[in-house]
Amino acid sequence: MARMASMQVRLKPMQVRPVRVWAASDAPARGSRAEAAEEREERLLEKYEYLLSLGNVDEFHLTDLKRRKSISARSMGALKRCVEWLTDLGMTEQEAVRVIFRFPPIVGLNYERKIEATYEWFQTKEVAKEKFLALVIRYPQFLGLSLEDNIIPALGWYMQTFDFTEEEAIKVLLKHPVILGYSIEKKVIPFLEYLMEEASLTKEEVAVVVKVFPQIIGLNKKSVSKKLDFIRNDIGIEIDDLVKFPHLCGYSLEKRIRPRYMYLKHLGKEFALPPSKVLPATDADFASRLGKSHEDYMEFCKSLR
Repeated sequence: MARMASMQVRLKPMQVRPVRVWAASDAPARGSRAEAAEEREERLLEKYEYLLSLGNVDEFHLTDLKRRKSISARSMGALKRCVEWLTDLGMTEQEAVRVIFRFPPIVGLNYERKIEATYEWFQTKEVAKEKFLALVIRYPQFLGLSLEDNIIPALGWYMQTFDFTEEEAIKVLLKHPVILGYSIEKKVIPFLEYLMEEASLTKEEVAVVVKVFPQIIGLNKKSVSKKLDFIRNDIGIEIDDLVKFPHLCGYSLEKRIRPRYMYLKHLGKEFALPPSKVLPATDADFASRLGKSHEDYMEFCKSLR
């Protein structure tokens, strides 16, 4: 099988700032430790009350805030500037708070040099502001990546490896931005080579799968192997259909794929493609579409255990 390793584009590791280690002389005097701790608690409560005023915050977040030094160690001014920048970008205050808790280091980022530069680059690629916002809300860690060292090389790798156009590569990123956090060498290439071997796919077919359902790259190999085995051998779905509908691998085998296939078989019906006809619906809606009650379907599922 042709290997993809020769097509690798080596990604440079992100620069990590060295953390200054306190010397013994830096430590506060024993008598002032309690006062310092009290001051920190007061500053923390001030930030909590500010975030609470924006909504979407609860007691859990207060505990969480104490653990997140990227937030607690920053000034109130830095926190407010972060919220202001995110809302100026188009987020609601609630969305801004959610982004900050999901990616606390954003509070300390340089907005003009780093974040705005990334935003402006995506604008030059005709990515609508709404899509960029959705990208940040879904995967705020994306803002911590280097445009030159991470984002552009990763997009270039997908373009070179699968003959994607730049527009196609960006669409893959917008569908599943988490792929930017995957190591090309340690995660992406091994999984795609596994997929070629396990499902006997060509590189061109893998390209279609990645374009349609990039989320597959983040799935567990063992889980995918079990799903492929059941989908091909029990349901009887051909490889060509798997390439068209790779979303099948995104559903739980035991909680969704197997019980629904078995229930359809029990009723003398076929597992119809596309999977959107069978899998996305809730259990109640799935049963209702078949003219059955939710309770009947649940009882059947229990009998499979």
